[in-house]
Amino acid sequence: MKGIIFNELVEFANRELPETARGLGELTYSPLANYPDDELLALVARLSEAAGVPAPEILRRLGSHLFRSFATLYPVFLDGVESALDLLGGIETYVHGEVRKLYPDAEFPRFEVRPRAGGRLEMVYRSRRPLADLADGMIRGCVAWFGDPIDVDRQDLDGADGHAARFTLRSVRPTRRPAP
Repeated sequence: MKGIIFNELVEFANRELPETARGLGELTYSPLANYPDDELLALVARLSEAAGVPAPEILRRLGSHLFRSFATLYPVFLDGVESALDLLGGIETYVHGEVRKLYPDAEFPRFEVRPRAGGRLEMVYRSRRPLADLADGMIRGCVAWFGDPIDVDRQDLDGADGHAARFTLRSVRPTRRPAP
């Protein structure tokens, strides 16, 4: 896993869990270098234990933090994008394709994306890494970034070749109240 993710974890911990992040603030990683996935999971486990927050919640919160950071660092990915559904609909083709240009040896999860009628999008996450919670946080972070009224439902799937989850995003239209 790229060092940029580790550095963002340290930043997230220092910002969101400052009382429990002692020791992590001293860690630094080369953003372009690769580090073992187990090292990230061990850091998350340490934070989880110290903060009394379940590891899946740490990963979801980190994912939301990552989306905000990446949107700020790489605004070009958001140019011309009008909604979270538009951006997430192109995650596999556009976003991962462009990020591969920056980090050619990065390993990404796969997303099978199926647009549905009526403001719906289905995304199936597949990875050898147990990071569906991180993907969950990034998806929700994207929705929050755009401020779109979207419900996100997640269903964990049997990942015969790793880990899998289905995310169903539904645009929620505010109901109109009748005029008094």
